[in-house]
Amino acid sequence: MLIFLDTEYTGLSHPADARKLLSLAVVAEDGSAEWYAELDGWELVDCDPWVQRHVVPLMIGPSLSRDAARASLQDWFATRPRRVQAACDAEIDWRFLLGLLGERPENLAPQRHDLAPLIDTAIYNNTLTAYFAKGHPEHHALHDARAYRLGWLAWMDARKSMPC
Repeated sequence: MLIFLDTEYTGLSHPADARKLLSLAVVAEDGSAEWYAELDGWELVDCDPWVQRHVVPLMIGPSLSRDAARASLQDWFATRPRRVQAACDAEIDWRFLLGLLGERPENLAPQRHDLAPLIDTAIYNNTLTAYFAKGHPEHHALHDARAYRLGWLAWMDARKSMPC
């Protein structure tokens, strides 16, 4: 089973090791379960101006400590099927997930499923655009993860109807 992953963080202008995780979301492929948390441990001045304008206003809390978020996310993974694979469009999301978990759960595949190649497909892109057009905020980790799930499902459905 895939789990769709997205994160928000302080920005790309910082060196990779100085970026701080703001929020993380995972959504199960079948839509049966979601996990979302906003994390503390950062300040507005840590964020790029773009993040301050487009991400921070969407964060309404409450925020969790890193330890509380880690425990909650580990518990979430413990209730998932025996094998899940994170699907995301950026390596940084995968790194933040592993960093927050501390230790990769046994049921989480050791590599991510890369959604980046789907970004340029019409069906995936149109599905995401339609989701956000309904008023769901883009650049909010949970809504982005939900949109990725819907885009992937639409892309998979379109592949089923393609002639061989």
